Amino acid sequence: MPPKFDPRDKSRTSGGKTHSLVAKHTAPPKEQGGWMAITREFLEADAYCTLSVNARRCLDRLKIEHIGHNRRENGRLTVTHAQFIAYGATSDLIADALEELAFKGLVKMQKGRAGDGTPHATIYTLTFDGTHDGAPATNEWRKVTRDDAKRWVEVERQKRQEKRARGADKEKSPLGNHLMRPLGKRLIGGR
Repeated sequence: MPPKFDPRDKSRTSGGKTHSLVAKHTAPPKEQGGWMAITREFLEADAYCTLSVNARRCLDRLKIEHIGHNRRENGRLTVTHAQFIAYGATSDLIADALEELAFKGLVKMQKGRAGDGTPHATIYTLTFDGTHDGAPATNEWRKVTRDDAKRWVEVERQKRQEKRARGADKEKSPLGNHLMRPLGKRLIGGR
């Protein structure tokens, strides 16, 4: 009579010691605060490959927030403008980057508003992972083609040109919106 198979006995499985070592060395590090699996399909998708630098930084910051909540708050994620800036996104382009992420189906946004003196944060949902209420990933990014991505660039370029044409008479710093005027302006103007 052959001996019974015990699934805990690694020496009798096809993987054996190698399987244990691979599992040990590919597990997420406990001291680094969590992880999130990203598939090859996602990384090669047109929606992801065509992201602008700022959109990629904003997406990475949203993933960090998601991982920081042990991946249990998707659909209730909030990231402030200051957090996007601290992560490296250009302050003037954050809104454009978030709109790009939404257009390409990577993120859903429930935009906040500032009304009666009480600000309401924008709530984010990553479409490539399940939500806080147990719903599966919607993976809307799969529907985006290269033509859609190209259309986004052309539409956004057009919007920016129109915005620049309307605001041409305003003097803006090339460094973006800041609380203080650049040092050179203060010295030249004598103020």
